[in-house]
Amino acid sequence: MKTTFSIRVLTLFSAMSTVLASVTTHAQPVSPLTIIDGGYAEQCSMAARNPQGASGVTITGSRVIISPIQLCTLAVQEGGEAANRAASYNNRGVLHFAAANFDDALADFTEAVHLEDTLTFAHINRGNIFNLREQWAQAISAFDRAIELGIEPRPGRVGETTESSASRQASEARAVRELARAHFNRGIAHENLEQLREAYLDYLRASELAPEWEEPRRELERFEVVR
Repeated sequence: MKTTFSIRVLTLFSAMSTVLASVTTHAQPVSPLTIIDGGYAEQCSMAARNPQGASGVTITGSRVIISPIQLCTLAVQEGGEAANRAASYNNRGVLHFAAANFDDALADFTEAVHLEDTLTFAHINRGNIFNLREQWAQAISAFDRAIELGIEPRPGRVGETTESSASRQASEARAVRELARAHFNRGIAHENLEQLREAYLDYLRASELAPEWEEPRRELERFEVVR
């Protein structure tokens, strides 16, 4: 297969993804957030889902107000299972990314995958940082691992209500969208390394996973496939 194309430059990709199984996809942060019984990990995840909307956090029973990043640091320091700490590192990385603290974001995403290598979102987030830095080979490696793992939607429960069933469906749709973004962003890295066949196949897969997403289709239009 031969392709002809015009070189594209890196464009801004989608917002960072977050993961914490105990939070539904509809969770939205409150400004200011209130911590109840020290639920740091959950509130950290909620803040990471909408970094622009998260502001000062009031700890119940005190007058202390801390930032969402400090809140995620408390979540990390709580200890507990590696998977939970990895999720909090990932979520703090999202907040660092939103604040343009890219070195800190990459450090958190890397710590997340060291703690829990199966945390797909952290691998995607690392890939996005590497793309931003034009470190294409490292980006491909990160996206390779994410795509290999796949993204599991939040599992439903026996006897769940219609509302929770809708939430599960939204989680499944989000999982597909995130895989599409992983393929698309890996395609960017492949193309910048002039690995054109691989780039084409990634754009194609992104378009197949998210047919309503226009950007992969636009990228595919630049390729002429000769069989």
